Amino acid sequence: MKKHYTLVNNKEFQKVYKRGKYAASSFLVVYCLKNNTETTKIGITTSKKVGKSVKRNRMRRLIKENIRELYDKLNKGFNIVIVARKSEKYANKEIIGKELRYLLYKLDLLDGESKC
Repeated sequence: MKKHYTLVNNKEFQKVYKRGKYAASSFLVVYCLKNNTETTKIGITTSKKVGKSVKRNRMRRLIKENIRELYDKLNKGFNIVIVARKSEKYANKEIIGKELRYLLYKLDLLDGESKC
């Protein structure tokens, strides 16, 4: 993911949490909020409930890889925050990707009109 496509400030994250829509599954929560630009910015957080730093970083890497593949299909003009809830013992790219696509589709961020 390129640097200008990522959320970095705590202020931006808090704004998405407070004003945005969200969808949740057993392992991920996706928040989205419309911004007034032509780019979609993405932020990823993992709680300590996921595990120690090795597991948290692995979850981030799996999410980033799936986002890299889906970025061109995302609707433009959104701030998206992805929160990893807990880690599956055998989490892999396919499982995380399936949940992520489902949540993005549920929020209408992949195809058509958006609900945010």
